[in-house]
Amino acid sequence: MPDYGKSGRSPQTSRRAFLRGLTSTSIALPFLPAVCSSPKEAGAAELNPGQIQVTNPSFSRAERDRRWAAIRRIMAKPQWNLDAILAPASGDTAYPRYLTQIGGRGGSADVIFPRDDSKPVPAIVSTARNQIFWEKRLDAWRSDGKLILSQGEGSKSLAEQMKNLGLNRAGARIGVAKLSGSRFDPEGLVAATFLENLKSAIPGLQFMPIEKWGADSGPIDESAMMKSSEEHQVIRSSVAAGEKAIEMIRRAARPPSRHQGDIWLQTFVAMFSATGEDPTRLSIALDAEGNTTLGAPTGDPLKEGQIISQEIDATVQGYRGQVNHSIFIGGSKTPGYDYYRTAMEAAIKLFHECIAFIVPGKTTCGQLVDYYAQLAEKLDAEDRSGVVLHSSGIANLSRPRLGSSNSRGESDIVLAPGMTFDFKPAIRMKRSAAQDVRKENRSVQIGEHVLVATASVSRLGKRELKPLTTES
Repeated sequence: MPDYGKSGRSPQTSRRAFLRGLTSTSIALPFLPAVCSSPKEAGAAELNPGQIQVTNPSFSRAERDRRWAAIRRIMAKPQWNLDAILAPASGDTAYPRYLTQIGGRGGSADVIFPRDDSKPVPAIVSTARNQIFWEKRLDAWRSDGKLILSQGEGSKSLAEQMKNLGLNRAGARIGVAKLSGSRFDPEGLVAATFLENLKSAIPGLQFMPIEKWGADSGPIDESAMMKSSEEHQVIRSSVAAGEKAIEMIRRAARPPSRHQGDIWLQTFVAMFSATGEDPTRLSIALDAEGNTTLGAPTGDPLKEGQIISQEIDATVQGYRGQVNHSIFIGGSKTPGYDYYRTAMEAAIKLFHECIAFIVPGKTTCGQLVDYYAQLAEKLDAEDRSGVVLHSSGIANLSRPRLGSSNSRGESDIVLAPGMTFDFKPAIRMKRSAAQDVRKENRSVQIGEHVLVATASVSRLGKRELKPLTTES
């Protein structure tokens, strides 16, 4: 590997050339076609004349009907018995997006989702221009009158729509997204003034949370775990963009790049260009666990012999699909490589053996992470993952998510057909098994997204799972 030197620049490449190359960064990603019931049913993803992938909402009306029916079935269960669900735009915007496809840079919506399927689903956006924006993009979901877009002002407009739907009777049970949470936001995200105004406008309503720990996690959370073939297509595209990001990091972590921020920016631009959406997460760390930089670019200097770890979630139609792959800066003769290779081979072995352990429809999340912890111990490795099973989905509507000693409230959830998740062993070898060139052994991570089918579990990614160096 060339010497970074004091300036951090290669003799053959100027800083100006580096920045000029950065501005033209793009990834030619063969996106899978949108799955639609008919050509008229969805605004399929399309490629802009420039170097950015532009996507419009592409889920079909059949997909809308599938997820709406699944949510209503759970709403009708005795333990929930909800007349409607309210998903405020001011709370967790993943819930309005799952119900309507409205979200991202185009803004969110206040959504009222009645259990009675003969009634429409109102989605109230904040401005007239937001309404025009989404009406152009949601014809497939709007054309039969089931999804109604309007422009309004917070609780006042919601109260009017609820009265129109007959939801103003005393004792009506209204589930509220993020009134309280489980793993995230246990105290909720709903504004007190907003909720008090609704209670004043429609006295006698019962407002209740719709999210819990465990398999009976709530009408939307539970439905979102079991993904359709259309959702699988979107997650494959997210994973493909994530794998391109891994390769971008490997190539960018060379002169003239000098700091973590240099590779972070190039990777962010590449991910955004590939999907047209902000990455849900891009956290890159040097000689530390990938999540330690919290998704921020930093001034941490790049040095030969470092191990780059990361959490990469490209976003497609709002859906994240995380991948991870620790990369060694240097080559096979660089001090520290032998330890890196040994640790990566152990992590890769952990991944394959744990995935083989899963029996679809029977193995629980808790059984899988317990098996992982036991196997890591047998391989003389210390678990450094925190979360080792990280599901895909819209933002934090991506459950289950747990580790050996993290979020064990999800332990009883069965790994059932349709589920997709990143399984991402992060380990540090014990000094008795392998010694790093540092005073303490460093951690490495491999993470790959998988799809649970009826009788098997398969990878969604295509890259080879092996030790990677910047000199490869």
